Amino acid sequence: MKTTFGPQRIMFPLPTVLVVTGTIEKANIVSIAWINMLTGKPPTLGISVGSKGFSAEQIIQNKHFSVNLASVEIMKEADFCGITSGKDTDKFVETGLTKMPSKQIPSPIIKECPVNIECILVDIRQSGRTYNFSGEILETHVDKDKVSDPGHHGSIDVMAVNPLIYYSGKREYRQLGQKVGDAYSIGKELK
Repeated sequence: MKTTFGPQRIMFPLPTVLVVTGTIEKANIVSIAWINMLTGKPPTLGISVGSKGFSAEQIIQNKHFSVNLASVEIMKEADFCGITSGKDTDKFVETGLTKMPSKQIPSPIIKECPVNIECILVDIRQSGRTYNFSGEILETHVDKDKVSDPGHHGSIDVMAVNPLIYYSGKREYRQLGQKVGDAYSIGKELK
């Protein structure tokens, strides 16, 4: 037996990310949870940003952005960046978050975020009141204390990263739980 709710925004879990666009001198941050990997080659991710706000304007104008994975430790700062407009507020000043220069794009990355991804804008689509931005990943940064092998991206310790998870159905934040199985392997038990 199931119940129905009609069209709803209840996809979960969603990582909370801080998207930064602009320059090291003047940058804006927006907190979003509508993010997804789109392609593997070239590695491309998608973010959805409201079309009426300052952040969407800035991404369109700058054509680059960084995606910074928020950890549970900066939950208040991440939430502030999602409920405050960057049009008249310097969110870096207000939150105390630290700008660091990127390697491939003018938009800075955020020091306090354990994972940072530099993107160049490659596509824009509009759905209703939302822009869907596709960003090709040019560089990925991970805090050294969050990886067991600095030469292998698969060695990122997700529990050490402690990503801030957004549950849109209840508008609440969560954190990850325990590992329950190995992808591309556990299903073989049904063969």
